Amino acid sequence: MPHFRPVFRPVAILAVVFAMFIHSAVANAKFVGKADDNPRMAESSSPYLRSHSNDLVRWYDWGEEAFRQARENKLPLFVSFGYTACHWCHVMQEKHFNDEAIAKTINEKFVPVLVDREQRTALDDTYMLVTELLTQRGGWPNNMFLTPDLKPFYGTGYIPPEDFAGLLKGVTDSWAQENPAVVAESERLATLLEGYLNRQQEAQTLTPALMATAAKTLSGQFDAFAGGLGDGPKFFRPTVLAFMLQQAERTGDAEVLDAVERTLQSGLNGGIHDHIEGGFHRYAIDPGWRVPHFEKMLNDQALNTEVYLTAYRLTGKHEYAATARKTLDYVLADLTSPQGGFYTARDADSEGEEGTYYVWTPEQLESALGKQDAEFALETFGLIADGDMAGKVILNLDSVRGQSVPRLDRVFARLAEVRKPRQKPVRDEKILANWNGMMIASMAQAAILLDDVTYRDAAIKAGEFIWTTMHDDDGVLHRSHFEGINDVEGELDDYAQMARGYLFIHDATGDKMWLDRAKALLTQMRKNFQDSETGDFFGTREAAGFARTKPRSDVDQPSGNGAALDAMVRFGQRAGTPDMHRATEQTIASLSGIAAGTPTSGASILSASDSFLHGQTGVVQFAGNGVVTARLVPAEDRKSLVIRLQVADGWHVNSHAPLEDYLVATKLDISGTGEAAKTASVSYPQPETKKLAFNDKPMALLENQVEITARFEKPVTGPVEARLQVQTCSDEICLLPETLQLRVALPPAS
Repeated sequence: MPHFRPVFRPVAILAVVFAMFIHSAVANAKFVGKADDNPRMAESSSPYLRSHSNDLVRWYDWGEEAFRQARENKLPLFVSFGYTACHWCHVMQEKHFNDEAIAKTINEKFVPVLVDREQRTALDDTYMLVTELLTQRGGWPNNMFLTPDLKPFYGTGYIPPEDFAGLLKGVTDSWAQENPAVVAESERLATLLEGYLNRQQEAQTLTPALMATAAKTLSGQFDAFAGGLGDGPKFFRPTVLAFMLQQAERTGDAEVLDAVERTLQSGLNGGIHDHIEGGFHRYAIDPGWRVPHFEKMLNDQALNTEVYLTAYRLTGKHEYAATARKTLDYVLADLTSPQGGFYTARDADSEGEEGTYYVWTPEQLESALGKQDAEFALETFGLIADGDMAGKVILNLDSVRGQSVPRLDRVFARLAEVRKPRQKPVRDEKILANWNGMMIASMAQAAILLDDVTYRDAAIKAGEFIWTTMHDDDGVLHRSHFEGINDVEGELDDYAQMARGYLFIHDATGDKMWLDRAKALLTQMRKNFQDSETGDFFGTREAAGFARTKPRSDVDQPSGNGAALDAMVRFGQRAGTPDMHRATEQTIASLSGIAAGTPTSGASILSASDSFLHGQTGVVQFAGNGVVTARLVPAEDRKSLVIRLQVADGWHVNSHAPLEDYLVATKLDISGTGEAAKTASVSYPQPETKKLAFNDKPMALLENQVEITARFEKPVTGPVEARLQVQTCSDEICLLPETLQLRVALPPAS
């Protein structure tokens, strides 16, 4: 089974007709001897490519050397996309790329190219669409056959060695005997694909009603029992969950929130969650989230954490905060470099098999726990009934959801000790800018919501590492760093995600330096990638493969355009300019039709658009284009809330009792679902009385840092909304009044 990825594209978009001649014959000649170390791979900046340096297939890296070989020798390219943590990539390496007959055919009849898809995501996305269209499924390894001018004529995921040998024979026969037809078909396929990937759709007005309907429609597609989209394989789809949480907050739609919570509860209790060390595996192959593919990817840890943090803010449920903490603590313990940057992944395999580090046999449980606790563990966790993991135990809490079971704490502690000496899966220690941006954002949000300086400091250290190590003085951001080597020019989502990460560090620290760094990245992003005619963004500065395309579909992470739009919106809220505002409006207009038509793949675009059009969410918000920062801080006893206002130098907001009738008062209103919230009494700070240039009468002003406090007669539990009305003014002008809505759910006492 190939390493799946979630596919929610309208696959019937093209009438792709391609006749392949697949024969079962295998070349008789044998490839003698083991390949010497391949310096092209051995010196790569990718651990994945380095791991293939001793393959019998004599790989090239993606680049001009390989392309020249193909042109000069009139050979097709065989391009395999994979990554370190991909189980089926390892299987293909062992069974295919080190099979003498298969390797001989590839080396003689093709120019073989190996691509780390995490380094070249835009390239991988473009060619993955070919495979999805031709085979109706997608995943890794993704194996493509290209003409010397990089146009695709066939693609496939993992297939068994004997079938793959036959495929190679069919492709080589077609290339030799029907070359004009193959080339013509590749031209037609490339033209159709480029047109689809860069298509424009008529703009839609993204009204609150449209957003609410999209979220409602999505919730109806979720598994009614275990959550998640579809029946399996099960992916979290964090962009979809984040959009649904945003709309549940906007509308109070309980069904939408319930669909998200079913998913999050299944995730934190199921086998997809590592209950010993923390963190999430890539996806589950079953509807109940019990049997995962065991790789641990940094982007999954980051995006899942962000969703759990938002769910905690909206519901106040301790288990969501605990899951977020456990995931971040896992990243700090296992995926963080000494310099502060975050590593890419842990492999799925160890000791030659997938999941060996994580799973248990009944005999292993008894050896570790003793007979009685082992019987308790088997009863609690259960045995896998079928499939590759049949007869084994994958730790889960499905049978004890929501219960406090002290005996389990002892079991987990003992299993953690026994697991320590096991051979850990290989760690991919390259550092990716885009995924670091995601993790920095999650760390900084945790610092704010959980009031934990550990996460703030980790975000700062990683942010500093990327800026000083992977960002050049001329503004260029590199995508990948490994063993002191920067490689691969940054793509759209590298700039967007790092800018977004810096904006959240700014929120956590109040340090304007991070705002300035975000601005620098966004300026370079618009210069390198924005389509000046339409307003949306290309994924790369130049063509990636046969086309320069626009990433607009979320898959396992936000699309490049979704990330770019989100970063622009957030920057505009913190330091807006008329130019940024107009650019954001143009980008939304360009993307709105596609996103509204397919919300499963357009969720990140819808979320960012909603924030721009209908207001901010979260416990840190901004007024006056960033002149005023408002931070909601609940007290530990849940009997008060504080709104901390930070007003930039040279600016002020009016007091709660301005001295002139035409001035808009600063006003805090509290609402909530419980009776206690209705008892709120609000106290305002004492204003400064001053005369300003535009008014010869004294004015009552709030400047610099002030606090507004709401107190309750009894502890408050559940959702509370603080509506803050402010008017931001300087010595010369007053901006339009604004109302910020800061919502948080106060948990019951633990």
